[in-house]
Amino acid sequence: MPKPVSSQVFAWVIFGVIAATASLSLYFATWVEKTVDNGYTAEALRHPYLAAEQFLARFSVEVKARDGLDLLDNLPPREHTLLIASSRRSLSERRSQGLLQWVAGGGRLILLASEVWPDTAAGSGDRLLDDLEVQLFELTDSETLETDTADDDGVTRNLTEIALDRLEGNRLCGIPASLSQISLPDQEQDLTVSLHNRRFLVYEGDLEVSYAENAAGPQLLYLVVGEGAVVVFTTLNLWRNRIIGCHDHAHLLRWLVDDRPILWWLYNTEMPPLYRLIWQRWPMVVMLSIVLTVLWVWRSGFRITVRSTERDPARRELMEHVEGVARFLWQQGEADSLLEAMRRSVLGSLPGNSAEAEKLIAELSARTGFSVERIRWSLFGRVGKDTSSLVAAVRQLQTLRMHL
Repeated sequence: MPKPVSSQVFAWVIFGVIAATASLSLYFATWVEKTVDNGYTAEALRHPYLAAEQFLARFSVEVKARDGLDLLDNLPPREHTLLIASSRRSLSERRSQGLLQWVAGGGRLILLASEVWPDTAAGSGDRLLDDLEVQLFELTDSETLETDTADDDGVTRNLTEIALDRLEGNRLCGIPASLSQISLPDQEQDLTVSLHNRRFLVYEGDLEVSYAENAAGPQLLYLVVGEGAVVVFTTLNLWRNRIIGCHDHAHLLRWLVDDRPILWWLYNTEMPPLYRLIWQRWPMVVMLSIVLTVLWVWRSGFRITVRSTERDPARRELMEHVEGVARFLWQQGEADSLLEAMRRSVLGSLPGNSAEAEKLIAELSARTGFSVERIRWSLFGRVGKDTSSLVAAVRQLQTLRMHL
């Protein structure tokens, strides 16, 4: 008779079959690689031009980002590139002239034109571009862009075809109306970049200038200033993390700074708050003012104290002294001297046997109802060592003082 298979052996057999099946499935399976987009990192979300910095670092171009106006007071060497990526409304005339002198000495300045030229004004508010005679305009809603008709040289049609070939449904890279072609002196082919599709630049100066335009108008101006150059863009979005890989955006940035070792990227040129200006210029005055304010508050503030339950030792000693003197006079039979101060307060400077004193006694008798003899005794009589007589004399004198 065969022996029954134990449950433990049966479990091991099942486990072996499952393991073998899984191994064979993995061995004969077809592996496919897939790219999963995990989104931007926290650093990329904070820094919209992080990809541009990392791209330039691959070509040995160091990017130094700065915030504020301090860099404009101590400009970098003229062999570097300076990019100002914000409005310049708070730029003073001194800093503006310093920048132009720095460019004329060989510096390269890249600017974002952000202040649209108003209809009635002597300037746009951007002192630097006003000095360069560069104006920024914006198309109105009633104006349209002709993007479906070809120019004499077929530029519009070519741009549209390029957009359809490269976009492949990705609208982040720009619409056909925003594409511009740039001819660089050392490049065999023109570069295609996506700039603004509603704004355009106008130059009215006499400097040597090169420009690139799209259907809206000129989008890039390359001004030769002395030994340096100023490059003006209508937008810097082409170098943001999301679209720097589109078209020739990255290649244009590399061409602008490739011959220079460092790019200074200045983000915020607005005037700092008043408290920051005061702290930067007079830190010692601020600290001293804070210390004096704290001392004044401490000096004039309320203080929480605990009332002492003990009596004032000095007052207690004085009362003990007065009580001792009075007790001594009482024991020596000179109790009348204890009434001397109260009697003087009633009689004043009147002598005891004068007619004025008798007249005063009569008036006090009429006011208080006391007899004349009783009043005369309290004023001139002797008390001796009788306690009740002393108390009665004190009460009568107090009553007389109240009716004076």
